[in-house]
Amino acid sequence: MAEFIPKKGPAVIRSADSNQLSDRYRDAVLINYRFLGNVVPDVSFTLNGRTFGMPIMAGPINSKPEYAQAAADAGTVYWMGFHDAEAWKQVLALGIPAIRVYKPLADNSRLMEEIRYDTEHGALGYAMDISHGMTVYGEPDKQSEQFASKTEEDLKLLNDASPLPFFLKDVQSVHDAETAKRIGAAGIVLSGHNNRFPCSVPPLMFLPEARKTVGDDMLIFVDGGMNTGYDIFKALALGADAVLCARGLAAVFAKDGAEAMTVKLLELKAELKGAMANTGSPDLKHISPDSVRVPKYY
Repeated sequence: MAEFIPKKGPAVIRSADSNQLSDRYRDAVLINYRFLGNVVPDVSFTLNGRTFGMPIMAGPINSKPEYAQAAADAGTVYWMGFHDAEAWKQVLALGIPAIRVYKPLADNSRLMEEIRYDTEHGALGYAMDISHGMTVYGEPDKQSEQFASKTEEDLKLLNDASPLPFFLKDVQSVHDAETAKRIGAAGIVLSGHNNRFPCSVPPLMFLPEARKTVGDDMLIFVDGGMNTGYDIFKALALGADAVLCARGLAAVFAKDGAEAMTVKLLELKAELKGAMANTGSPDLKHISPDSVRVPKYY
């Protein structure tokens, strides 16, 4: 009997590329500027009791310690992928504020080992790519180890394993946001995971509904195409606490090195500060949803 053999690499339906859908929605959101009575804003952001210079974090796309150091030099948080254990040890040894994003390993005992290690060695928090449970073709995913879609009971176990904040990454639905809230997670990351699944709802489109779902006590981060401080401002106005930048920073790092990446982060911070100053937003908590408009055709 004939069998379908998936091609290697991600499945991408070009007419429904989730990155393109997200970019179009984000670019359509407009900013309502306000010029009277404005002040120089405070753009600092607090996570797990530590205050950082901006709500703009380096997303999990590069595992080099130099990339992590570039984020730290800009005064912000570094997120790292799961598989490069030696690089992660170096990052923690350098004292860089960092969060590691685990894959949903089928073996929960392995995850518990990783959580213990990160807790004992100074990680800022830990997260999980929940979209890696299944492939786009409906089979359990696997890389160097077997993955599995996690149940609420699995996630509760992992959340309760450490006093560090735990985040569910790649949340795209009310169902998953509600699950994160029930297990007591510190927060969620809204992300299409770089077009891992076609036709996904743009993170900024889902953001107001996600905020309504989890309330004000849970952190919401947004990932995906945050290429300017104005993009970041739109996310914050729609309900995010902070954002992750990945592809844009990785491109700068690859082309011009760590110092250029630090400068790019500071540029994003400056653009965000400008957007806040000129919309009457004195700090992150006082960025009003009325500062942006979504066109009616959405």
